[in-house]
Amino acid sequence: MIKGHDFIVFSDDWGRHPFSCQHIMRHFLPDNRILWVNTIGMRLPRLCIYDVKRAFEKVCSWAVPAPSVELPQGLRVISPVMVPLSPLASVRAFNRRSVLGAVARASRDLDLRDPVLLATVPNAADYAGLCGESLVVYYCVDEFSVWPGMNLPEMVRELEADLLRKADLVMAVSDELVARKSNGRSPTRLLTHGVDFGHFSAAAGPVAVVDLPEALRWLEGPVIGFYGLIDSHLDIDLLVDLLAARPHWNVVLIGTRRIPLDALERFPNFLWLPAVPYDELPGYAARFDVAVIPYVVNEHTCTANPLKLREYLATGKPVVATPMTEVLRFDGVVRIAASGDAFVAAIEDELRSPAPAAPRWKVLEGETWKDKAELVSCWIEEALAAGGAPRPLEGTA
Repeated sequence: MIKGHDFIVFSDDWGRHPFSCQHIMRHFLPDNRILWVNTIGMRLPRLCIYDVKRAFEKVCSWAVPAPSVELPQGLRVISPVMVPLSPLASVRAFNRRSVLGAVARASRDLDLRDPVLLATVPNAADYAGLCGESLVVYYCVDEFSVWPGMNLPEMVRELEADLLRKADLVMAVSDELVARKSNGRSPTRLLTHGVDFGHFSAAAGPVAVVDLPEALRWLEGPVIGFYGLIDSHLDIDLLVDLLAARPHWNVVLIGTRRIPLDALERFPNFLWLPAVPYDELPGYAARFDVAVIPYVVNEHTCTANPLKLREYLATGKPVVATPMTEVLRFDGVVRIAASGDAFVAAIEDELRSPAPAAPRWKVLEGETWKDKAELVSCWIEEALAAGGAPRPLEGTA
């Protein structure tokens, strides 16, 4: 692993939820120093509960000192004041001044030297090249322009094109994104998601009823489980078919809901639970008889690489999913079903005769987050060795 380097990372808020960049960069600590810049969403907010709550959280992060949370050694987190992404030039100019000023102050305070700038969000294009960095890395984790609720797709595409032009190294989470995202100078690297195998494999062992989460403890019959963001990725019609076809199965969705679930809540065998902390997920997965990814198959899901897929496999539980491109890599250890009837049949087969966990665990060899971090480290060292002059550091004192 690379050692003794400084990094500036533009990504989702540190600690808000587990995501790939945070998992990977943890392995760069404490032998490197990281200035983590919490960013803001890339669409105009809507008048809905989720957006209002998220806006309130962001404003609080700027106005109120963050609660004392122990961060890993070598990590500094800042939350510059930012206005939600807007086509207005004045908004982008304000954000540029605010962010670059905050980064400059933190960089001087930490005495960062020729840092590597790593970004997972296209709006980092407005800051790349201005932070005194020696290298720009774009880690493409999604096709943001087709994200559910996206209302500024052209602007996001333009920002991403600008970031790609500035990037010395480009990494992407799926084959489709590798094909789409290029800086035109060097090959885009495929960096699929990793998994904390030790964490999630704890769900595979026998668990006493009293040790299960209370919400799942007394459910009778099989539990067909899903955890993650509950949004328009979910194929609601497929889930309705599943609930109606097998009323003695419990269908459990765990996660933050961004869409109405009325069509599902009319079934007595449906249960929704709010998001649970990452540390507790294996305890909930331990009660799953089959883990599912019932996503619609469209342009967005066929460029995505579901983080939960490898986590499900690590639990040892049977997995049934719709035929998204990245899921097809695991055909043979994941049951793939395109229709409601096929989904029900695949789950039924696994309940009747569950496949052993060993083949699912076998495909995860070399797929831990540490393995992924070592890949990233190697690529960064290669790019640094190729040379490049540090960019200027801008911002007010």
